[in-house]
Amino acid sequence: MALSQKQLGEKIGLEESASARISRYESGIHEPAVQTARELADALNVPLSYLYCDNDHLAEIICLAGGLSDEQLQELLRLVKEINARKTY
Repeated sequence: MALSQKQLGEKIGLEESASARISRYESGIHEPAVQTARELADALNVPLSYLYCDNDHLAEIICLAGGLSDEQLQELLRLVKEINARKTY
């Protein structure tokens, strides 16, 4: 479900200027406090780290990994380390 900036702001408890505040966060004019970012991540159903990721591929990996069990995360980490060990410079 897509949320408008106003709906998202209201969902995390922003009263006045909800749309404007979310817009300033999205554009990088202002950075939300960590607690606000955590509330935004919860409202968007994404891990907090997703909001700080500046690479689309990594952001998608973060979202997908956020739903894994601890055992699955350990397996993912093993695979990433294996891939990383094969890279050439």
